[in-house]
Amino acid sequence: MTINHRDSSLISRIIFRGVQPTDIPRCHQIESASYPEDEAGSKSALQYRQHHGAPFFRCAFLVGDSSGSPGGTTSASSSISYQGRSMNPAATLCGTIIGFVCSTRCKSFTAEALKTHDGTGKILAIHSVVVEERYRNSGVASAMLQDYVSSIERLNNKGVLKVKMEKIVLMAKKNLLAFYVRNGFMAMGVSPVVHGREQWFELERVFTSSEGSDAKTHQCFLVDSFADAEKQGSGNPAGVVVLDGPPGVEQSNSGTTNKNGDSDSDESLDKMDEGKNDESKVQDRGVQWMSTVAKEFNQSETAFIWPLPHHKTTLNNGCLCPQQNSAKTPAYAIRYYTRSGMEVDLCGHATLAAAFCMLHPKKMEDQKQNHQIAFFANNDDLQAELLLPPANSQSTTPISTHNNASRIAMNFPWKNVTPISPGKGGQEDVLSMMSHAFSGATDSGHAKLFHFRKDQSQSFFTQHVLHIGTTDGKEDLLIELTEEGFDSLLGLKVDYGALSAWQGYSRGVIICCCASTSKAESTEQQTSSLDFRSRFFGPKVGIDEDPVTGSAHCSLGPYFGNKLGKTVVVGRQESERGGVVECILKPEEGRVCIVGTAVMTVSGQLSISI
Repeated sequence: MTINHRDSSLISRIIFRGVQPTDIPRCHQIESASYPEDEAGSKSALQYRQHHGAPFFRCAFLVGDSSGSPGGTTSASSSISYQGRSMNPAATLCGTIIGFVCSTRCKSFTAEALKTHDGTGKILAIHSVVVEERYRNSGVASAMLQDYVSSIERLNNKGVLKVKMEKIVLMAKKNLLAFYVRNGFMAMGVSPVVHGREQWFELERVFTSSEGSDAKTHQCFLVDSFADAEKQGSGNPAGVVVLDGPPGVEQSNSGTTNKNGDSDSDESLDKMDEGKNDESKVQDRGVQWMSTVAKEFNQSETAFIWPLPHHKTTLNNGCLCPQQNSAKTPAYAIRYYTRSGMEVDLCGHATLAAAFCMLHPKKMEDQKQNHQIAFFANNDDLQAELLLPPANSQSTTPISTHNNASRIAMNFPWKNVTPISPGKGGQEDVLSMMSHAFSGATDSGHAKLFHFRKDQSQSFFTQHVLHIGTTDGKEDLLIELTEEGFDSLLGLKVDYGALSAWQGYSRGVIICCCASTSKAESTEQQTSSLDFRSRFFGPKVGIDEDPVTGSAHCSLGPYFGNKLGKTVVVGRQESERGGVVECILKPEEGRVCIVGTAVMTVSGQLSISI
């Protein structure tokens, strides 16, 4: 038996131990009071489980309980301390059982298999996780369940079992799904087992292994997004790490208490949609791990993806190719981290890179399979498709034949640009910020050598700024310049810190302009025309200047589409590496299809353990 030490005075008085035959009457009393008659286990059933599966029947014993619950005693162990003091092995503590967990082993999770205990079964099926009503909503169930899993995993890894177990399974009603997910279980869907009158859901938790757990590696890639397939070193490089599931799940399986599991109730449970689960949720350790890996990759963004096998996917219409429904579209969770280790909600070029890694023709064994994929980010549902040359296509969009390159279209959310107010706190402060940021000398290698004084810089922006606005959610600040003004800033040294001064945006600063005919003709990309040019600075997310920013085109596309009266616009981001982004506007759907070429440059295995 073990003592769980927590700050709570209640939890600190609980001993978790195995259930003895003399404890069965008390356990049956709690069981009968907690479940409807057609769901509660009988006294004989509890006796059977304790007799045949004693190691898998554990309880929470509250020391010194005087609330009127039936009493009991428990003996201390020489390895136990209670409230910070070592216990005499012969000592007896008075108290009562306030909850228990009981399980049996089986070879299959069926109603018939649950009736008996099979000592060679690789599945441990939990029958009851129950706490006396007066002690609910105080963290007892979470503490008890975490102790239970930790105890069983130690037993499983000791080598004393003739056949090791592979996973723990249980059934729960909908209102308790989130509780079990917080405690390391994964919801698998509606259970076919009938137990009482209500619908039940199956959950499982795979046992961690004591052998080789640190040797786990993950596929990783570096991909140039929005690149020119014939020009090396173009586009925006992004890291991609492909995981089997949410990072940090193995840590939770080791018995570490989830900090969010202190309360056994969750009002948000009633809002959970049927068919959905928490496969996309990441625990704190997983967040820290992704941040560490992103710093190691040292790219502007690194995308982490893992499959959502039970997620229901509803696709929008395809961007260019006809939507294919012949195969189930794979769904993946996606998270983005910058080189500083900061998480951002959306990144276009990292999404393009992730889609390329999953959809590249060399990876696809069956060319008849669906060439679409769905990503679920923190706040957005994203869709991408591999552009293959269709039989009767009227599209002029080039499909790259480069061995390591593919043309990808992504269906992203439409983002409007809202003008900001003039005067102090609005346009006046933005112009002041920009004049401070761009008041330095140009790089010596640039053709146009000049130096702005701060007063000249202020006058320059007043003269050349055509529009100032913020994107939806005040994520980005968008500033449209004349093309002459835009060109004047090329090569000028930027004080990136100064770009953080205005507090009216949370992510980045976009400067842009309409492209003249001469600029459109000079682009090296095979596009029909060039409609606008842009640059993106992200000092608030640890990025000085981004090579190509796909997500910025969620607002750039609609902005210039409305300005020019077009439904397809093409932009070039004028960074040192450079890149071209095509935007297909779908205002009736509130979506923007962002099209670009991705080129794989590095593939390998990531050995940083979670």
